[in-house]
Amino acid sequence: MIHYILLSCLLSLLGGAIYFGGLRQRLTVLHAKHTLLAIIVLSWAIPLLVPSLPNYTASLQKDLLFDYRQYTKWNVVDIEDKSLVACYSQANSSKEQCHCEVTQKSEIVQFQYNPYYNFLLASKAPVFWFFVIMFALFALDLLLKLGCLLWLLANSHKEKRRLANTTFYLLRPSVQLPDLAVSSFTLWRHYIIWTAELEVQFDEQEQQAILLHEVAHLQQRDTWQQVLLYTLRLVWWMQPMYYWFKRELGMLNEYVADDFAAAHFGNPKAYAKVLVKAKELQLQKHERSLLLAFAKGLFRQRVVRLVQQPSRPQPKAAIWGSVVLVVAVFWSTSMVALPFLQEQDVALRQYEVLLQQNEEQQQANFYKSFLPKELSVVK
Repeated sequence: MIHYILLSCLLSLLGGAIYFGGLRQRLTVLHAKHTLLAIIVLSWAIPLLVPSLPNYTASLQKDLLFDYRQYTKWNVVDIEDKSLVACYSQANSSKEQCHCEVTQKSEIVQFQYNPYYNFLLASKAPVFWFFVIMFALFALDLLLKLGCLLWLLANSHKEKRRLANTTFYLLRPSVQLPDLAVSSFTLWRHYIIWTAELEVQFDEQEQQAILLHEVAHLQQRDTWQQVLLYTLRLVWWMQPMYYWFKRELGMLNEYVADDFAAAHFGNPKAYAKVLVKAKELQLQKHERSLLLAFAKGLFRQRVVRLVQQPSRPQPKAAIWGSVVLVVAVFWSTSMVALPFLQEQDVALRQYEVLLQQNEEQQQANFYKSFLPKELSVVK
């Protein structure tokens, strides 16, 4: 399993370099979002699809740890020294150690200390338990978030609505939420969290603009995307590119929802004014200036995009070309990197066995036939 986690991290780094290095500027926000999701999924799927993986460990074991008793190449050598032939014949049929040079060279395993392997073996147990603890913490965080959604459903009044060919339920929570809080999520149905204050502060047209933004999130299944990201965090929490992906997808989700709402609202600049009004009312509750919201951050970028000229749609050839490029790079990398990772794992397991034997027997040279089965069997 560790091979696939490490390889998925490597592929995600390559995919991130491809995306942020060139694809990001060439694609529309919707296509960029789908490309980024494809990179994340392919980072895990490609290693599992490499056809040589199922039999690779067995072939690697055979190449590295052949049985010298089955090695017959020296039998074809013309040996004129009859005493040497007799020595080899006796050594080949004897179960005891002998001084036949050919047999000794094929039978002896020499142990040498490796500081790098020693460090890995010393760190294996604490690192393993640290990862177990982090896995459990992030799993608990995911379950708590899902539990909060279920609790919200159980403590909210539901009102069925339909907008932009999407059926959803307005949730009016019985508990007080933060000022002007509005969000959406999907479980077995679509839901939008709504408060009475929104109906007071905005007219019907402005309310529809806000709902259209949330409907876009529902149509894009952004809730399941978040579940995917939180699930990946269980094993990718130490991966820096994961946080770049998460931030980028969050931004793209808002851009896609803004474009959808602006298109249905009919006037992007008017929709931008609704966003500014909502932000201004929210900041007034906390006695903050609207200028601070425009100084930096995602909100400023969203408004600027809406008032600027919309980008041109990209040709499908460019989109499919990007996907083909990512698949080709991931596939070729997996074919090279995964065998290397497996080989290192086999070498580390062999070293661990020899290190134990060295500490027990206080010697550096061992005969293969006297070593434990762990040296020649990869579990």
